[in-house]
Amino acid sequence: MGEQNHKDNQPVMDVATVDDFERINPSSILAMTKTLHFHTLQDVFHGAAQAAKESGDTAAERAYSVLAVICSYHFDPNRTDAFSPQMIMDGRRSLIPSDYIGEQQDALTQVTERIDHPLLRARTADSCWYTNRKLHKMAEVASSSYLDAVNMFFTGGLLYQYESDFEVPSKVVDLIERAFAIYASAGKRKSIPDYAKETFSKAYEIAKDKLNLIAFHRLSSLGQSFELLEWMDIAKDAESMAIATKDKQYAEAVKKVWLHAAYAYSKIGDKDASTQCKVNAVDQTLRMRDAIGSSMAKASWTRDAIGELRSIGGMTERINELKLELQQYEEDSLSELGEFSIPVDLTDARQATIEDFEGLDVHEMLYRLAFASRPPEKIALHKNCLQKKNKYFLSSSIGKSYSDQEGKMIAQSPSTGFGDKPSEEWFDHESLTEVGFHYHVETEAFIKPACITMTQNECIDERHLEPLVYYSAFVPPGHEVIFALGFARMIQGDMVSAVHALIPQLENSLRYVLTNRGSRTAKLNVDLTQEDQSLSQMYSNRKEELEQAFGKDITYMFHLLFNLKGGPMLRHEMAHGKLTASNCYSAPCIYACWLMFHITCSPLVSLWKTRIEPAIQEVVH
Repeated sequence: MGEQNHKDNQPVMDVATVDDFERINPSSILAMTKTLHFHTLQDVFHGAAQAAKESGDTAAERAYSVLAVICSYHFDPNRTDAFSPQMIMDGRRSLIPSDYIGEQQDALTQVTERIDHPLLRARTADSCWYTNRKLHKMAEVASSSYLDAVNMFFTGGLLYQYESDFEVPSKVVDLIERAFAIYASAGKRKSIPDYAKETFSKAYEIAKDKLNLIAFHRLSSLGQSFELLEWMDIAKDAESMAIATKDKQYAEAVKKVWLHAAYAYSKIGDKDASTQCKVNAVDQTLRMRDAIGSSMAKASWTRDAIGELRSIGGMTERINELKLELQQYEEDSLSELGEFSIPVDLTDARQATIEDFEGLDVHEMLYRLAFASRPPEKIALHKNCLQKKNKYFLSSSIGKSYSDQEGKMIAQSPSTGFGDKPSEEWFDHESLTEVGFHYHVETEAFIKPACITMTQNECIDERHLEPLVYYSAFVPPGHEVIFALGFARMIQGDMVSAVHALIPQLENSLRYVLTNRGSRTAKLNVDLTQEDQSLSQMYSNRKEELEQAFGKDITYMFHLLFNLKGGPMLRHEMAHGKLTASNCYSAPCIYACWLMFHITCSPLVSLWKTRIEPAIQEVVH
């Protein structure tokens, strides 16, 4: 992260001039590394800048430092704001292209075309054009250079640093998509250069021949939008690939291709073929259901399949069969407990956390983030409360008052005599201190350094989180994108977005889990209307069922962190719009988002190696 400007709290860095860039010879970059990854380029340039600093070569240090920053931008080709900060934390952020407008951008536009590494040349030109759409030459250089990088990958000139079974990794598709996005933004959608069409065709054919489902899905959608492919061809290709991989590849990917085929057939008016493809897609939903052991999770997948069949129409017989199966899964789920025992060393310091996460693959980072810690035990919290009561009788026996930010008293804990048996409410309020210490320590010593390290080593975004949220029995259908977005923003350090995406989802997810276990979560009003129970009502009326589903410890955290008056009350504060931007970076909010990530991943422990890890690797590679 660059230095901070005290006036506007934005990062700044020394400008590298054209002479500085000439000092490092832009035409020799490819000799330094043949990587196809921006984060590797960033590491290479950081190392070169440090070496230049140690040798006293300040010109080379400035040039390499600027190139490192250019390679550090978080990159998402599917968003209009393709470049964003690599990191946002505690009100600060890393540099972005707009920080280089002016003298630095002028220098970059003069040297970009002399850079021999196509990926760096593309990124440099793209970041200049991204902030100044009058730089038409930079748009041309960026798009053609992205395609150069793709072709060099196919011929072995640029290297993919991971082992992969996919001849067209997602990274390569990203570069193609970005090149075509630039053509569209530059007004060339109807006049795509032959070089771009040839590169696209090469990638499409390889993805099709090698059964790379995700790459095929993305490339075929791109090709159709630019009128490079016909719907009939897409329909036949998609159906053929789905049939060839229906029992072999990641079920969610196969399902996506079946639905792609269904949509393509609908576009050409073949309703029967479209319907059959949709039915085949439902088979993949059931395939995911049958791959897991939890009855609660099986109930969730069965509900999804029923909903999908209803949307098709005319599937009454199959729906009735699944309803019987659903009823059995709901009954079986009543005997399941949702507790997971994960070994963890809570004495690890911040540096140890950083070292633990360095050098890991994305799926390993996500697993460790989810399970390297766990909520405190309810019985341990109460035991500590009793010990403090006996040791500090006066302070523990007097009731506490709690005020909001405006000074209004919102809650008061009960008092207790020396020989009295404390009430459950007394334990709840005394536990707030204990649990508050826990999530402050976990946030500072584990969650924040873990997320920072993950972000510095990999550009993790929503795509990497999709396998988790689609498989998790905690995430209701239709809410997967919201959860994936929230978890990605949490890892990236954008807690304002993470908190506002995730915390409102908790209550609905709890109802969803209880419903899948056969519980009724709606209350009947006196006028015979029904409405969903709130978190506080579920904790009061369905506490035992919540504990069966999530365990006593996590259920207690729901109460202390989201519900109890006098505590953080995150559910209430969010619902009434009282959370400020600075509140979102507080320990309770960060810990709450991590807790939801932990709960989302908990049902996936037994599936991680066989299902989750391959799915994440497919996105990464």
